[in-house]
Amino acid sequence: MTALRPRLLVPLVLLLGVLASVGLLVVKGHRIGQGLLHPPHVPVTRPSAAPELDAMRDVAFTNADGLTLRGWYVPSQNRAAVVLVHGFADNRAQLLFEARALARAGYGVLLFDLRAHGESGGDRVTWGDLERRDVTAALDFVAARPDVDPARLGLFGFSMGGTTALLVAERDARVKAVAAAGAYPALEADVYSGYGRWGALSAEPVLWTLRRAGVDVEAVRPIDGMCQLKGRPLLLVNGDVDPDAPTKLQASLFRAACEPKTLWVVEGAGHGEYARVAPEEYARRLREHFDRALLGAG
Repeated sequence: MTALRPRLLVPLVLLLGVLASVGLLVVKGHRIGQGLLHPPHVPVTRPSAAPELDAMRDVAFTNADGLTLRGWYVPSQNRAAVVLVHGFADNRAQLLFEARALARAGYGVLLFDLRAHGESGGDRVTWGDLERRDVTAALDFVAARPDVDPARLGLFGFSMGGTTALLVAERDARVKAVAAAGAYPALEADVYSGYGRWGALSAEPVLWTLRRAGVDVEAVRPIDGMCQLKGRPLLLVNGDVDPDAPTKLQASLFRAACEPKTLWVVEGAGHGEYARVAPEEYARRLREHFDRALLGAG
């Protein structure tokens, strides 16, 4: 066998190195995608005693897929209610600050675990795609409550829950006001933002893994329908040092929305740190947002 000429050997070694690097990126992207589909369950811890949550009770309801979703419900004192939607790899307890702030103002509050989180059924996270059905089922549950006027429903979501809340609010006219914190405008853009260090080479294997698992990536684009809120108030919240939901992404959601809309950028806050950095203002902004939209309805 004729030995490779030295001038051919260097390009061949370089080519093999490039192919190996691409292969490693594909494998890594697939592993990341699997982690996004199947996060570890965070145990649900019932909150310590708090006057605002004294009436809180365990509830369960079923979504359109037949999955049982479990949560907590605080009855309404003012005939209005807000559904709270948590973020990825967490559970309903993530939003206890928001629950206390709204319950203190008399709102009925539903905190629940999305599919494949907490104590709810399901074995796969779809990043807002199928979670839309979970949020719709939560709205159905609250709207049927005897203490709630179904014309006074609000929706709040954080991170993945915020994106899902926007998707649902755009199509469900029962939602009279929506607030989203740390939401992303499109799932594909979020994947590129988080895992696109090497562009398509590192981001596309993640997206391929999600699509192969049945996630409709193209459907998770709330930015396309922001004006479908059609006059229902929107509040967007973001931290100015949030690496998971950069301000520029949140700003694109705000620009795409129609009035009435408000964007509050919390200085010094990372992802989900609004209550830590500015607790009083955060609680006040949530209350005032839903007060304006829900307490004058019906």
